[in-house]
Amino acid sequence: MFLYRKFVSVFAFISLTVFSQEKMATDNGCTASYGLEEVVVTATRTKRQLSSIPMPVTLISKEQLQKSGAVRLKDILLEQTGITLVSDFGGSQGVQIQGVAADYTLILIDGVPVVGRASGNIDLSRLSVNNIKQIEIVKGPSSSLYGSEAIGGVINIITEQPKNGKIEGFVSYLAKGGAANELDINSNIKLKKKRFGLVSGINLNSSNGFDLSPETASKTTEAHQNFTGNLKLSYDFSDQLKTVVSSRFYTQSQQAIKSSKNKRTDWNINTNIHHKIKDNWSLNYLFYTTKYTTESVFNEQDKLYNEKLMRPEIKSTTVFGKNTLVVGLGSNFNSLERTEFNSVKKYDTPYVFGQFDFNPNAKLNVIIGARFEKSNQYKSAFTPKLSSSYKINNWLTAKGSVGFGFKAPDFRQLHFNFKNSANGYVVFGTQTIHQLFPDISEIKTIEKELKPESSIGYNFGFQLKPTRKLKLDVNIFRNDLKDMIDSFDTRLKPLSLGLPIGTRVFSYRNRNQVYMQGVELNINYKINSNFSILTGYQFLDTGDKIQEDQLKSGEIFFRKTSTSPSQKMKLSNYYGLPNKSKHMLNFKVFYENYAHDFSANIRAVYRSKYALFDTNNSQGVIDEFDDFVAGNTQINIAATKTFFNRMNLRVGVNNLFNEKGEENKKTFKNNDTVLQLGTTFYGSLQFNF
Repeated sequence: MFLYRKFVSVFAFISLTVFSQEKMATDNGCTASYGLEEVVVTATRTKRQLSSIPMPVTLISKEQLQKSGAVRLKDILLEQTGITLVSDFGGSQGVQIQGVAADYTLILIDGVPVVGRASGNIDLSRLSVNNIKQIEIVKGPSSSLYGSEAIGGVINIITEQPKNGKIEGFVSYLAKGGAANELDINSNIKLKKKRFGLVSGINLNSSNGFDLSPETASKTTEAHQNFTGNLKLSYDFSDQLKTVVSSRFYTQSQQAIKSSKNKRTDWNINTNIHHKIKDNWSLNYLFYTTKYTTESVFNEQDKLYNEKLMRPEIKSTTVFGKNTLVVGLGSNFNSLERTEFNSVKKYDTPYVFGQFDFNPNAKLNVIIGARFEKSNQYKSAFTPKLSSSYKINNWLTAKGSVGFGFKAPDFRQLHFNFKNSANGYVVFGTQTIHQLFPDISEIKTIEKELKPESSIGYNFGFQLKPTRKLKLDVNIFRNDLKDMIDSFDTRLKPLSLGLPIGTRVFSYRNRNQVYMQGVELNINYKINSNFSILTGYQFLDTGDKIQEDQLKSGEIFFRKTSTSPSQKMKLSNYYGLPNKSKHMLNFKVFYENYAHDFSANIRAVYRSKYALFDTNNSQGVIDEFDDFVAGNTQINIAATKTFFNRMNLRVGVNNLFNEKGEENKKTFKNNDTVLQLGTTFYGSLQFNF
């Protein structure tokens, strides 16, 4: 309630300021009218107007990125409807979309994947916002175009393109203080001269790290230095033949104590040749290679994670009037060298895909697509998708999609060979345990070949534009996942495996069947030429179907408190899956004073309570009597002033009211994932040329 009163006070102040300074002006990225249609490419792998896409898509513009003061990708994703950042125990943060875990969200840069899921998450702190033109988020299964890992959705980072006949660029410096100290320096240049184009950028980032639990031995995030370099070269041999070669290099180094250090490197090269054979037919030839490496030393023990991906692909696009046919084929050659593996492991996965985008009449758009993927390590996967939109009238459009998704078993689940003698357990991948102990009969009960995790997702909603100033998007969604892979205690006798007495042996299996369903609402209201409001809400309901069946049959017991008697749990006591909040809300106010080249915004993000795990011995089932991480609200403010049309000064405060989640410390001891970084202040200066 205290935070609510503060938020209302700040909101009222900004509102009064806005109405007292209203002035007519041209639109920009945050307060734009709907006359200028935004274009996206991720949803269909072709250029489409955002409003015409029949599946839920979120577009984050460059203007929104700049005005929010975002430094890394995670900063801006946190404020989007239906998206949550989930921390793992290693400190990295991944993206949860519509309640689907971070493992099942595909991260792309210019349409090609980012690799390096050492613990399931793609650590978003690796990705700087420098050189980003826009971010496109497609929600729901997208494996029909993108293959594995696209069960929850796809986040595609679109980088800058040069403008013909222009040289543009900027240099910026940002300093952050308060709960965390950070320096961030960016430079970027774009030029296009006749047939040649260049985009180049450098980001230097340095942080002292931070510690949410000073009473523990290690920091939450250690001090580190990041370097990111981007280079994109383009050459138009003719109007029919164009080539783009882009590359990215990232490195991070950190050293906590003398006996501990960690270094990460990430680089890629992407070559894309566009060949326009006819006015209505073009081919794209793509060759992509990337490598992600972590090298760490702790207590004189070396650890290595070295993942490589190489992808050749050919895509054909044919236009028949208002209809478009896309077909393609390619292959992923993926390898991983890791300390916990006995050798380098390799995946070879050839694939084909196709999509037909057609309009039976002026009001109806239908998109049918599918992808088939074969692998030398897991069973084949076929993932179709059907999407459609119908324009009921000039202000109301209905949209719907149903699609299948899949996620391949990762290297860890197949090939892990990890021993933790201090805590008395070992973890074997399914293929590793069969290779090490082929003569033990009990091993045969463990499936050697895991099935891909699969899903079917539904999205149905409406887009309403009752006036030029107001847009509403409503989306109902459901995602059913089956054959989910989890770790389990094999209960094998350790002596038969040559292990010490008492050692627990874990492996992996296809088992869980879960669902995520809910409703999303987005409202974009432009009150006047100076003042606009964006708000979004998600309600989420989740569950494990096996657990629900056990509850219905009376197999689950629990205790309300540690001293209360055991009793049978009812289905009405069931809460759902871990790390899922039932309610999430964001509210943003943007203000523009065009007469004085000044803008300001306030952005609030709320997440309701969620559980991490079963805390009352109810066989892993989360119920309403478990311990929960308390709900939290984070409020951020920022302001920008432009001088001489060349220089931008930005200041801001993140987590304005210093909500750190301290109330969770008693319940979840020594667990930094339930805490938040306190108030931070930042200022930046950018010179444009």
